[in-house]
Amino acid sequence: MSGLFKAISRQMSNSSDLSAVSSAAGSGREAITTQFSKGRVDTCGVYRHLSPQEENLLADFWEKLLDDFDKPLRSIDCDPIAPPVDYDDEQERKKAKDAEENSPFEVFDGCMYNQTVAARCKELGVVPDKEGGELVPAFASAMDMGKVTLREAFWAAIREDHPDVLVLRFLRARKWDLDKAYRMAIAAVKWRVTERVQEIIWYGDTANDASLMWKGVSYAHGKDKLGHPIIWSGSCLHHQKDQSYPQLKRYLIWMMETLRQLLSPPIERVCLIMDLTDHSNSNMDWPFVKTFLKFLEAYYPECLGICIVYNGPWWFSGVWKLISPLLDPVVASKVQFAQKPEGLLKFIDAKELLEIRGGKDKYVYKYAMPEPSENKLMFDAEARQYAVKKLDLAHDEFVRATIEWTDSKEAGNDDGFAAAATKRIELSDLVVSAACGLDKYTRARHFYHRTGVLSGGVVDWTKVQELSTSAPAKFDL
Repeated sequence: MSGLFKAISRQMSNSSDLSAVSSAAGSGREAITTQFSKGRVDTCGVYRHLSPQEENLLADFWEKLLDDFDKPLRSIDCDPIAPPVDYDDEQERKKAKDAEENSPFEVFDGCMYNQTVAARCKELGVVPDKEGGELVPAFASAMDMGKVTLREAFWAAIREDHPDVLVLRFLRARKWDLDKAYRMAIAAVKWRVTERVQEIIWYGDTANDASLMWKGVSYAHGKDKLGHPIIWSGSCLHHQKDQSYPQLKRYLIWMMETLRQLLSPPIERVCLIMDLTDHSNSNMDWPFVKTFLKFLEAYYPECLGICIVYNGPWWFSGVWKLISPLLDPVVASKVQFAQKPEGLLKFIDAKELLEIRGGKDKYVYKYAMPEPSENKLMFDAEARQYAVKKLDLAHDEFVRATIEWTDSKEAGNDDGFAAAATKRIELSDLVVSAACGLDKYTRARHFYHRTGVLSGGVVDWTKVQELSTSAPAKFDL
């Protein structure tokens, strides 16, 4: 288990030799415990909260990015992209399919091994009367690594984020070392193409392993005292044998992409609670742990605000005490331990803490199944194409303003640089608006739409529905 903590440490701290400029950037970051004691989130290096040095480095990143924008993605140098485990996805899918057909078994509450949510819904009669009986139309827009440009792949990675938000994640992760941050970002963009992340978003949780969704192995609910969304991960619900590795990897990517919708600057990180109540050796899944940490480290950097290990074995904290002195104090503070509800209440208000863990929130996870026609807009190809054109225009306007911004910096035109920066912020808002307009045509509605938590781009945890006793939440199509 010490390997787990070491991996977490690597994810949260990437030391490097920095120039004087990059050393100045990012200085003053506060330990998470300090942030909780002050009752405010640290905005150092976050979108719209940049120092002059940080804004200059952001401009340098964009200049480098735009120089490569129309090059083939595969031609651009990047960090190595190595799989976290030595598995062949195709072979693993074949093994899972063989097991499904030749030796089927029930995993949880009627969900069979290797059964998707869509397949389980068909068994339960949740099938649209129209659209050929499918919950989601077929995906037909996969990117070809041999043909796609950086421009196409980059904007696909941005999705509904402000463009600078994603760029700043990589700069912060590499301690504002421009070249290292750029190579890291290009690797992440390439990885998204290889893993067909757009397709995962398209089908949403309908293509996830049904047992993972019905069990609620991991889910978001509520927020901590700093406003970070809380991710509850109960290890006792997870067993490696219950799903194939490709399905587990798909679930992780879907979860991380979905969580992006629950974040908005300056709240750009989550509170992860590793709930080890009733944990046993049968719940340990090293391929899952390695994959999760690799994704956090390389492809979704700067997303973890705090990790609270709850109700773990006595020796967990002992191992961490041996490792933590070797780390930067800001990094070390991100892992906290709690054995009782009082420990959780240091970071989470009682009204936000689940009642089953000593708080006052009576919420109990129950999977909200897809509604038959919730994705009807995804079948409207004409409307989707109109939304694509609108977003393309917003992207082009933003790029032009960014070129004006970087040119002003190079020319030493401080007034022009400031004016262009203001214009970029206004255009960034328009990019987000256009991207959200396209989202409903390119992303299947998911659990957090159905429960009412996410509606019109607004996150409201008070809207969550007890679907077993009330009507399903209404959400914007």
